Amino acid sequence: MKRRDFLLASSGLAALLAAAPTDWLWAADAPHDDPLAAMKLAWTAQFQWSNIVEVTRAPGDSVDEKLANAQAMVAMNGGGVVFFPAGTYRFKDSVKLLDGVVLRGAEPGSIRSAQHEKYALTTMFEFPKYEFSPDGDGTPIVSAFKGIYLAKPGTASNVGVVNIDINRGHIHFHDDGTEAHKAGRNRVVFGCVLRNAAVADPAVPNAKINQKNWQRFTARHHAAIDVQAEANILIANNRLPKSGDDNFTMNGFVLLDTKKKETTADGIVFDYDNRSAMYVNHYGIGGAGGGGPDGTPESHPHGFRKGIEIRGNFIFNTGRMGIGFCGDGVRCVNNVIRFPDDVWRPTATGQALTSGSSTNDNRAIEMRGWRWVVDGNDYQVHRNWAFDRKYKINDGEGLMHEDHVNSTIHDSVLTNNRGNTYLSLYKTAGIDGLLVEGNDIRLGDGKQTIANAAAIYVNADRNNARFPVRRVEILKNTVAGGGILLSGDPSEKNVIQGNKHVGNGKAPLTLKAAANVSANDGFEKEKSQ
Repeated sequence: MKRRDFLLASSGLAALLAAAPTDWLWAADAPHDDPLAAMKLAWTAQFQWSNIVEVTRAPGDSVDEKLANAQAMVAMNGGGVVFFPAGTYRFKDSVKLLDGVVLRGAEPGSIRSAQHEKYALTTMFEFPKYEFSPDGDGTPIVSAFKGIYLAKPGTASNVGVVNIDINRGHIHFHDDGTEAHKAGRNRVVFGCVLRNAAVADPAVPNAKINQKNWQRFTARHHAAIDVQAEANILIANNRLPKSGDDNFTMNGFVLLDTKKKETTADGIVFDYDNRSAMYVNHYGIGGAGGGGPDGTPESHPHGFRKGIEIRGNFIFNTGRMGIGFCGDGVRCVNNVIRFPDDVWRPTATGQALTSGSSTNDNRAIEMRGWRWVVDGNDYQVHRNWAFDRKYKINDGEGLMHEDHVNSTIHDSVLTNNRGNTYLSLYKTAGIDGLLVEGNDIRLGDGKQTIANAAAIYVNADRNNARFPVRRVEILKNTVAGGGILLSGDPSEKNVIQGNKHVGNGKAPLTLKAAANVSANDGFEKEKSQ
């Protein structure tokens, strides 16, 4: 059966297309190349890049209808691309991608790196704006906070969004929501720009503390880009710049004070950048709070999926996490992450005032799983001011593999990263293979957090017991404002060599594990404890 005959035989499209020829729907002038070829990932060739429908030519009275019909055509032909020429496309509701469909915009101009401040796209999606109202029940949350989802998240494969500037929309390619965490393969977000990509926290307002019905707060654990897959994820060359235009301020906001009594506060901001930027297969694996048991491929197979690449993104956050990932062999390389200094955070939950002991979990990159590579990332992370503006709350972390809902560390790599707060392998119950080399870590205000002023903190011990630390190499790093710590028992084949402290005085080199220590400059070796 020919393509035209096959299309017209489809009961869903026959009525719409019977009055017009179908050949004009197939976009001969759209880009037919593989935009991911430079990534050199074999699995991207499974996408049907040359099978293209131009959305503007599809039937429908709105862009929502046109996209639905264009997707149906592409899906019936084994998958492919719905192409959006340069222009602004205003959607009324969230988009749900069908299996095998990629949404692709026009190619960027001469500046192709999303890390460049002048990176710009000419294909733009706009989703509804949330119009805040402090009256009565307020504007319904369902009126806005839309995004791009999967119609069948448990099976959809070869799906993605490429070269589209998205305002007021997030991208969520999830699993099926069951305990099995079933998901399709080959999912991509590439070359996109996302602004105002947040949602409202469903826990606010909280009637139990008499919050007003119009109160809203940014959902803390809802990332702008959140992708899960059975295998093969690429999140690359995306830009999440400062949003700001849609932020709104609320006065008379009901909260609990530090004594858990109801109070009101003015100036509470719904901040679209106070949310995690990227979750990539980001699952909790293992016991909470370091209680164990730790996650393994047998106990949490979804936490050890392979083929995950996070490359060359630019991220602006005012709070929460830059990148959080989980998997086996994840590569997180050459990303730029920026948190501004001097941000006032009167509440981190939308329900209670902050104090110096609060946290907003400001963190550049969180690693979970085994055999990850975190290389060449450039980050600046700052702590937020508490409600009283006298103290900064307890966050401001760099690159971190912590004990909470995580695994042990196996054959992982931290190399050539540059940042203002520590590298922390925090109280993980065992390390067997870790390379920490060529990093440049110069502590700013992040030094007051859990790493005890260490710039490089490698600790295999938990509060309840000591755990093995083996084959750890800490080589040729440059630090300022903090030292190096290695802890674990039993310990073997560990090396600390060629590191340099460039700050004032000498930094501590704290050993709570056996290691071959040599040729380090600017450190004062502490006795084993």
